[in-house]
Amino acid sequence: MTALNILIVDDNKTAADALARLLSLDGDEVSATYDGETAISLMQADPPDLVLTDLRMEPVDGMAVLRAARTLEPPVEVIVFTAFGAVDVAVEAMRIGARDFLTKPVTADQIKERLLSLREGPTAPPTEDPDFIANSDSSQRMLRALDRAVGVPSPVWLEGELGSGRGFAARYLHRIDRPETPYRDINPARPITWPDEGTAVLANVDQLSLPAQSQLARDVIACPAGLRLIVTSAPDARRMVTEGRLHPELYYALSVITFQVPPLRARPEDVLPLLDASLERFASRYQRPRPVLQEATRDRLRQHGWPGNVRELRNLAERAVVMGPDALHIEVRPGRTTGMPQLEPGFSLANHLEAVERRILSEALRLAGGDRAQAGKLLGVERNTLRYKLNKYGLLEK
Repeated sequence: MTALNILIVDDNKTAADALARLLSLDGDEVSATYDGETAISLMQADPPDLVLTDLRMEPVDGMAVLRAARTLEPPVEVIVFTAFGAVDVAVEAMRIGARDFLTKPVTADQIKERLLSLREGPTAPPTEDPDFIANSDSSQRMLRALDRAVGVPSPVWLEGELGSGRGFAARYLHRIDRPETPYRDINPARPITWPDEGTAVLANVDQLSLPAQSQLARDVIACPAGLRLIVTSAPDARRMVTEGRLHPELYYALSVITFQVPPLRARPEDVLPLLDASLERFASRYQRPRPVLQEATRDRLRQHGWPGNVRELRNLAERAVVMGPDALHIEVRPGRTTGMPQLEPGFSLANHLEAVERRILSEALRLAGGDRAQAGKLLGVERNTLRYKLNKYGLLEK
């Protein structure tokens, strides 16, 4: 098991130092700092493998640390610590690129469990996945679709929201197709040494910079014939290509077979079985009573939109086992309305409208075959205005 370089960021010096001592017992190189500004400087000078950061710090908070970590090349993995009840903030952190979030108080065992997937080396995926239950029609359709990809070496592109189960889908496909071969998670932002066989998973390729995506597209050419590549990204990868956020060479090289991993709100039949299984697992792990789900609580959880998907549900279960059944009384947030963005802390109307405008401009250029005059007519926009907008979004030469 390869040692990791870990940076802990927490303005509670006692807690940070204690956690650093506990984690270093496993052979990892662990350091602690007590403010966000120093953490950012340390990351930029010598990027660690992982940052563990509290979100509530002054004057530079954990969100700033997270953003700085994700803008490094390659991006640094981050797990954030949140206060009880701050799920909205944690979901926003996941959207920015956090690997996971934990509710305080945080234990070393919780963190060690999440470190396992960061360590290099082939691993055999489990025969079952406690974080995915496929009772719903949409889950079953996805599994049947994955079954049809067995026996062919074609690259697979898995689209889905963070925490929706893309990792499960990748492990499931490996398990039913080539279970005796190695299964490897590969960091696509770092120099790649391809295994000779088995399955290699390249996660979150849409979060790479465009130059890094271009390099990855070149690296893929050297992929051995006996290795199956599975790529994961956020939904609407084709749209990201149109908007210039995803390198077309990379997308069209690896999207031979594409699958959509449904979000948890699209498979409500899975919610309560998943929650029951998670409560059972954490109660057994921590040797604590399993909280009893009252019928009124079950009804509320069925109505919740689960913006953090399975990760949010899993963390809710862990929180309820640690803190008691009152933790299950969450504020219900319905699923997003079709065609509407998800309105929650961190949403920016300006950014959303700019993304929509850029998408419409790109589509007009495509329909007009690149003819800007024709695109202007389609949009009802005069020439100078169109030129300004195309220049604004980097579309002028497209």
